[in-house]
Amino acid sequence: MNRTSSLFLFLGLLASPLAQAEDPVDIGALKNSEIQVVQKALYAMDDTTEFTMAGGLSPFDPFTLGTKVQLSYASHTTNSRAWEVQVGAGFGLKKATYKTLDSPAYGKVPEAYRYLGSITGGILWSPIYAKMNYKGQRVFHHDVYIPAVAGVTVEQAVDRNLVASALERLSFAPTVGVGLGVRVFLHNGNALRVELRDDWMLQHRGGSDTWALKQNVGLHIGYAAISGGK
Repeated sequence: MNRTSSLFLFLGLLASPLAQAEDPVDIGALKNSEIQVVQKALYAMDDTTEFTMAGGLSPFDPFTLGTKVQLSYASHTTNSRAWEVQVGAGFGLKKATYKTLDSPAYGKVPEAYRYLGSITGGILWSPIYAKMNYKGQRVFHHDVYIPAVAGVTVEQAVDRNLVASALERLSFAPTVGVGLGVRVFLHNGNALRVELRDDWMLQHRGGSDTWALKQNVGLHIGYAAISGGK
């Protein structure tokens, strides 16, 4: 065997294991216990601010349907925690139940109050960040958050005849609320927000001069402009 043949034989022996190493290896299906690394969040919220415009409804009151427009500003101190302030305004519309009781057939006007406005603030905790695949073509990044707030809600007695003055018809009720929300991130870095929140109010009612615990469950859907971040 001459030197040229020996050289080609040596190169062939070197190339053989390299070619074998490049072949794909089937490792089978991974178990949950075998997965140790998860891709980091694509849309990190650390050190960002979030301004949200949202519309809302409170459909579960037996006498009124609350409509609402809400502006909120949040400062995210970490990926999972933020401080947020919300300012809302709206109006409660009479439901069929209220109109029926107020009709000549019954003549018994309920002491109902409707939403006018609110100022609340508190913390948003986002323990879950996830990705959802839609029809194998598009991936949606989203997080799930829990809002816990406190503040004041202003409501008004629906019946003008229950109290003597317009001011006495108003109720400035201390409020606490907790809920569940989803923030779906868009390609431009902003997000769509859907939030269900349960507000509890300690309300003074001028017509009967009594205190009552009232519950407002509201559904809010809005657009969040997110800025800052690293």
